[in-house]
Amino acid sequence: MSRHSLRFPAEKDEQTRVKKRRTLLLEKSQDVNSMKDFQELFSMNFSPEIVGQKNIENLIGSISLPVGIAGPVKVISDALNEEIFLPMATTEGALVASYNRGCKVITQAGGAQVFVKKIGITRAPVFSCKDGGTARKLVVWLEKNQAKLAQVTESTSKHLKLLSFTCWVRGKYVFVRFVFDPDQAMGMNMASIALQYLWDEFLSKQTLLKKWQVELTSLSSNACADKKDSEINQLLGRGYAVQAEVVIPHAKLKKLLKVAAEDFFHTHVVKNLHGSSLAGSSSQNMHFANGLAALFLATGQDPAHVTEASQGSTIVELQPKGLYVCVNLPDLPLGVVGGGTWLPAQTQARKLVRSGKTLSSQQLAAAIGVGVLAGEISGIAALTNHSLAGAHLKLAR
Repeated sequence: MSRHSLRFPAEKDEQTRVKKRRTLLLEKSQDVNSMKDFQELFSMNFSPEIVGQKNIENLIGSISLPVGIAGPVKVISDALNEEIFLPMATTEGALVASYNRGCKVITQAGGAQVFVKKIGITRAPVFSCKDGGTARKLVVWLEKNQAKLAQVTESTSKHLKLLSFTCWVRGKYVFVRFVFDPDQAMGMNMASIALQYLWDEFLSKQTLLKKWQVELTSLSSNACADKKDSEINQLLGRGYAVQAEVVIPHAKLKKLLKVAAEDFFHTHVVKNLHGSSLAGSSSQNMHFANGLAALFLATGQDPAHVTEASQGSTIVELQPKGLYVCVNLPDLPLGVVGGGTWLPAQTQARKLVRSGKTLSSQQLAAAIGVGVLAGEISGIAALTNHSLAGAHLKLAR
């Protein structure tokens, strides 16, 4: 084994392993004199012991991101009924200013009505059978034994509940999309562990399934669909489904956004509807991903889930009293425990949302929904009055 390998014998503590990795990196680095050349990268404001055990491998340091604050913005919801702040981690100049403007518009319009529905996290293993007829028998068997499947999977965590599952047969393969309620966690790892346990300790030991030559082909079949764009998640949802809406009075549109309702609506139709159709995109929105990425990074979510979370639609309608603007996000995988949510800075950022009060996963979903709405309002207005480039020139140069 090379002396420069990053694989080490087990040490007593993670801090020792971190130091050895850094030393080897310095030995291999050219034009580097000392640790000071990497002091920002090698700095950490969290426990290496905890991070090294649950969040990352071959730990050497951390990356800092600027965090800005947007708001306050008024939210009207069963989950969250108050003015909140939105911590956003980003390196894109003008982004937080734009979302802050959207928050101001929403609040002065009386607040956003936000609806949150817990869908549950999904994991879809695929099983192979002897033939197509046997595959159909397996579906019937699974449906008859749903109570037992729930008992076995739920035994892996006191916070996990099996809500439902749906089966599809393709040839001799059975795709099974399980839906779990993971309590306050995002729950992807919980679902994966539960289903692996289901196979190892129950399904693989059933005499009838052995006779049918049932095998677990893959724990994930992409029918979940995790961290990918998909029609199934847009239709059925995943994690949380959120909708946020507001009616902006005509006077507020002209005063705060410098646009008329008719012009805003026209930009929306041409860009979000016609433009998305031309591109073959089923996500009819301006830039959901911008706000989602910034809010996910600030609050400790898995940023890869922005891929699926950014699917959704912006709906705009002209009304006598003003402009109706709505965002529909059917697929928000998020949580307030587990994963990276425990990290100190991210924990403190979530505390800012409700000015120090505890934040549940449902409330975080509502906050993210209103944040996305604020971004769409401000962004489409900037495109409508041709101020987008000027704002970036002023704030992002």
